[in-house]
Amino acid sequence: MTKPPSTPPSWPVRPGYRDDLFRGAAEYYSRYRPAYPQLLFDDLLDQAGVGGVLVDLACGTGEIAIPLHTRFAHVHAVDLEPDMIEVGRAKAEQAGTTNTTWSTGPAEDLTVTDPVQLVTIDNAFHRLDRSLIAERARQWLTPGGCLAILCSSTPWSGTELWQAVAVDVVARWSSEPGRAAVAPPATAESTAPARRTHEEFLQEAGFGDVTEYRFPTPHAWTVDEFLGFLWSTSYTARIRQDPALAEEFETDLRAQLLEREPSGQLRESIAHYYILGRNPDPSRR
Repeated sequence: MTKPPSTPPSWPVRPGYRDDLFRGAAEYYSRYRPAYPQLLFDDLLDQAGVGGVLVDLACGTGEIAIPLHTRFAHVHAVDLEPDMIEVGRAKAEQAGTTNTTWSTGPAEDLTVTDPVQLVTIDNAFHRLDRSLIAERARQWLTPGGCLAILCSSTPWSGTELWQAVAVDVVARWSSEPGRAAVAPPATAESTAPARRTHEEFLQEAGFGDVTEYRFPTPHAWTVDEFLGFLWSTSYTARIRQDPALAEEFETDLRAQLLEREPSGQLRESIAHYYILGRNPDPSRR
């Protein structure tokens, strides 16, 4: 289902994220990140086609590569964090996957020689050199091939009261302010925008038919599951990497959430979505 007209979120042009933000998070990432709905994958493959090569950038622990590996001849999966690749490779072996190459390193340094049918990026395009990645993806893709940026909403963009509680607690313990989901519009005096949307980068790289497709999905967390999810995020990196601090944080957050939701059931609608750009095919003009 396509997204209704609205202003897409923008991100810093120069991201500047630390390389170690997901260190120690791989097991949490694998276990507690909500899976993308099958409906989203089916819709994506209907749009992009199957049977060729899939390149999965910033692959995490295989949240895209593993579910889609049976639909492609070969899969290249790369992530900056070695623990993510180690867990992803183990999961792939358990699933009987034999056609996936796992590699550790920056997505910007990946070399691909085979023609590619689909390039995917799992909730991490804003952390990459978006201009370079979009340009490389177009070089890799066959005519008509697609780049898909998959994302899911987080408590930082949610409207539930328990989400506001969680965001406040994380901000207090991490010493970081809450993060807005959408940047304020650039002022008229701005000579160069400090933030750009994903769609702008895809369009500037020459991708056509750039469109966002949304798949809202009801979800209920237990408090333990939600804590596991938080440990999988970059927001809690400083807390996660200090065991004593992490224990105190868990105690505080658990108490605050249960005060807001005594049932222990944290309900929300997760906005899973993907942004698709198509490499133009001159033969179809």
